[in-house]
Amino acid sequence: MTLEYAIQDALGRSTRPLKAAEIARLIKPSAGRAATPKAVLAALESLASAGVLHQISAGTTSKPQPLFSSCSLEASAMALLKSWVHASKKEQKAAKLQAKLPFGLQSSFESALAQLHAEGALFVMPGGKRLVYARKPRPSEMLGAAQRRALQKTLDAVNGARSQPLSWDALIQWLDEESPPPPAASSAIIPGEAELRVWYELDRIRSSTMMIPIPRTFARYRDWAAERGGVADCQVLRNLLEALYNNGLLLLEPCERPQDLPDNERALLVPMSLGPPGYSWCWVS
Repeated sequence: MTLEYAIQDALGRSTRPLKAAEIARLIKPSAGRAATPKAVLAALESLASAGVLHQISAGTTSKPQPLFSSCSLEASAMALLKSWVHASKKEQKAAKLQAKLPFGLQSSFESALAQLHAEGALFVMPGGKRLVYARKPRPSEMLGAAQRRALQKTLDAVNGARSQPLSWDALIQWLDEESPPPPAASSAIIPGEAELRVWYELDRIRSSTMMIPIPRTFARYRDWAAERGGVADCQVLRNLLEALYNNGLLLLEPCERPQDLPDNERALLVPMSLGPPGYSWCWVS
């Protein structure tokens, strides 16, 4: 294998520009004793002069260390930028990446970065200080620890006034522009006051107080609906209890810390005229 052929083969298999010393080490097994650093450098300069390879200015004026590549200057810049960004555990500043490129590739920086972004190999966050990511970050990943704590406090506060409490996961899905999977197609069966009285009496027998937790009533409703080939809807039960409460037919016992409840139980809380929403209920005797 000739020295020139070995050099072109090594550069053709490389994903980035290489120094003469790196190329010499790569081709030593195939080219043998002919692959001395001096001979390899001379062959590289000859191939570059003939237009077969690109010689890229690198290093410093006092200590030049040229790089060689069989690819265009833009492709060489793309290869280096991609390898640096993907090797880093965090985003990189575009200005620092440009300064890091060899002098001979810096003029190709903008076109290389734009091409990598268009191909989806990198993501460039626009702004005054452009940041470069290995992939497009999810919007929720832009939140720092302090921002997440503040957002959780805000969510806890507004959930106290929402008819349907919003979970943290649902909020993150909204931020990330992801829609939760649609519910399975089904028909909710609507109970009436008569069914509610039957369920209340069944639970009242086993209870030490007159007040029955709404989640326990919902469990009765769910079983009743399933027996009829339908499903229970927490909003249906909540609306029924709220209407009976507003008409003075039942009493509600408030939940002092609704934020401590799981999402499925918070969804059943019934708003009261004053104070926290109701968690337990009983009939007005």
